[in-house]
Formats: sequence, C-alpha cells, structure tokens
Amino acid sequence: MSSVPAVAPPRNAFREQQWREAHERYLDCARRVFAALGYPAATVADIVEAANGSRATFYAHFRDKADIAACLFERVLPEEGGIYHLGADFPGPAREQVRAWLDKHVLQFWTRYAVEIEVVNHAMAADPRIAARHYQWIVDAVCRLEPYLARWRGEHEEAGITRACLLVLQLERLCYHWLIRGVRHNRETVLDILAENWCRELRVLAEGPS
Repeated sequence: MSSVPAVAPPRNAFREQQWREAHERYLDCARRVFAALGYPAATVADIVEAANGSRATFYAHFRDKADIAACLFERVLPEEGGIYHLGADFPGPAREQVRAWLDKHVLQFWTRYAVEIEVVNHAMAADPRIAARHYQWIVDAVCRLEPYLARWRGEHEEAGITRACLLVLQLERLCYHWLIRGVRHNRETVLDILAENWCRELRVLAEGPS
C-alpha cells in the first residue's frame, strides 16, 4: 500500500515579511551601535534597545554578538563578489586597468563599508566559527576569478585556489590595516605596488601549473 506524501503547509507570506523586516531592523541598529560604541564595548542589550525589541527576538535571528557582526558583513558580500567578478575580465591583464580597478572599486568598497569590516574582524578574533565563515567568503570571492583558475584542475586545483586565496587575503590585510586601522601609506605608491603584484600573480594563474 503506497503512502500518501505529506502536504507542505501553506507559506505565510505576511510572517515571512515580518521576519525579514525584523532581521534587517536588527542589522541596521547593530551597525549604528557598533559605529557609535565599537565592537568590543557594544552588547546585545545595546542592540536590542536600539531596535526597540526584545532579547527573545534577537536570539530568534542571531546566535550572539559575533553572529550579528558576521551577518552584517554578509549583507555586503554580493557587492564584494561583484568586485572580483569585474577582476575576472582583465585582458592580459593590463597594469593600468588593474590599477584603476583597485582604485575605483576595491578601495572604495573598503572605505564605504568600514564599519562592517571592522566589526567582522573583531568577531573573527573572538569566535573561530566566524573565522571559518570568513575563510569561506574568501574562497567564494576567489571563485569569481574563475577564468584565471581554468587550468588549475584535478590534482592542481587546491594549489590554484590557494594561490588565489593568498592574493585576496594579502589585499584584505593591507586594506584593513591601511584603510580601517589607519596605518599611513601613500595611496599612489600602494596602488602601483598592488597593481604590479596582481598583474604578476594573475599571469601566473592564467598560465596554469608548471
């Protein structure tokens, strides 16, 4: 005798909308709290108060302070991914085009989302689970450079991805200390060096394993 498949309950569009609106409200309020107090000093209670909500609602959406910091950064990931997608189309690659990409897209992203970047770096230092999520974000960004990884298949795939991850991580760390933490560098010099480094490494990736 065949069993009758269970019928999924109808989706409650209104409840889903309420959930999304509450989620976004907590993220917006968390950003303001982190910007005002800094990540270390801010508490879940501060975020709940700013959102005019409750702890129960907060914990229905987020595991803890580190989790909301990660979710705050994940909200801007599509834009970051789009930046590396643009980088996949460099012809050659040409140094001046790479330099313009770094100047116009990469550095502007780091400046625009300084709050999100600062808090997620604090969260990574405090919570290994957030650090693991961050590394996966790096891998996802690297995948946007897929044309440069085309020759790194089979036994060479891990080496290709690792090379590309190191390139992105190097850029991230420099931008963090320079643009977020305030270590002084000459912008033109940094752009020249980054463009040379990226062109060199992208050519190595495009050529494939030796």
